[in-house]
Amino acid sequence: MLKSFAFIHLFTLHTSRVLKRARHASPLHLVSCVLLILLFGCTERQVRIHFEQAEKYRHEGKIDLAIEEYKAIIALSPDAIDALNNLGYLYVGKGQYASAIAQYQKAIAVKPDFAEAHFNLGVAYVAYSQLDSAITAYQRALQYDPENHEIHNNLGAAYTIAGNHREAGASYQQALKLKPDYADVYHNLGLLYTYEGRYRDAIPQYEKAIRYKPNFADAYNNMGSAHLELGQYEDAIQHFQTAVRLQPNHALAQENLRETKTRMDALQRAREAGEMRAQHILVKTEADAQLVLDQLDSGAKFEALAQLYSTDTASGRQGGDLGAFLPGTLLPKFEQAVKKIEPGQIGGPVKTPAGYHIIKRIY
Repeated sequence: MLKSFAFIHLFTLHTSRVLKRARHASPLHLVSCVLLILLFGCTERQVRIHFEQAEKYRHEGKIDLAIEEYKAIIALSPDAIDALNNLGYLYVGKGQYASAIAQYQKAIAVKPDFAEAHFNLGVAYVAYSQLDSAITAYQRALQYDPENHEIHNNLGAAYTIAGNHREAGASYQQALKLKPDYADVYHNLGLLYTYEGRYRDAIPQYEKAIRYKPNFADAYNNMGSAHLELGQYEDAIQHFQTAVRLQPNHALAQENLRETKTRMDALQRAREAGEMRAQHILVKTEADAQLVLDQLDSGAKFEALAQLYSTDTASGRQGGDLGAFLPGTLLPKFEQAVKKIEPGQIGGPVKTPAGYHIIKRIY
């Protein structure tokens, strides 16, 4: 079934990470086989064989066999944190989130500053729809790895889904400070603005995401969705088509193409019935209206001035967009003024009991 709101792709989240047996020394990755020998009596050769076999199975897609190999390591050494982490990773891939969470928690119990496991725990909690726990896990990961831009990104996404948009924006901005060309964060900022109904603000973020990741099909789809919500159907179609070209099986973009065509057909029927759509900037005095007109004549954007000056704050947040309306819906004097303006042109000021209107007709 088609939805009134355009379909958007999910946030770009960095998924949980599998740790390989052969690693450079790192506070997140290093597990000493010597320690395994001293504490648990397993040999380096036994551990290496199990890890190599687990990795082989994982790359071959034999996930259940890989899981058994990691379980064998844990049976030999219950505190093998990299095996616990990787087992959790595989459980996430199978959708067994409770089992994954248990493995990450065991790894953290052994090594409380294991930022990688805290991060992966956050990923599992998001997938398990436990957002408060996910946020806590990401926050703890940042305690031990504060300069990790991926953690800031995922924390921002979790905040957004939880409805804490202020904290989400702060997390995304911190990620961009650490990595200014971070396409995924620009994409997620676009989604944040989309969730808030700020479609005009969302579009430049999607454009930045595409600048840094030219083949970013999801960003094209979501940018198309923003244009669709603004009634900019030709732009929407172009972006949806690009998303499908980049990713032919992109189901959301395909659905959005169908939705756009449905809306265009409905729009044509509505126009035939006299439907109009306009933006306005409402101010209190004629002098204020003239100030707005002067700035428009100087090249200022109508949408920006609506956000800045309009006393109709609801439409002002949308660049002054009043949406579509049929004759007889709004104040008669306002409607008469709209009818006299050509699509794409600006008129006014028009005085009504609400104040003075500067009007831009969309269609």
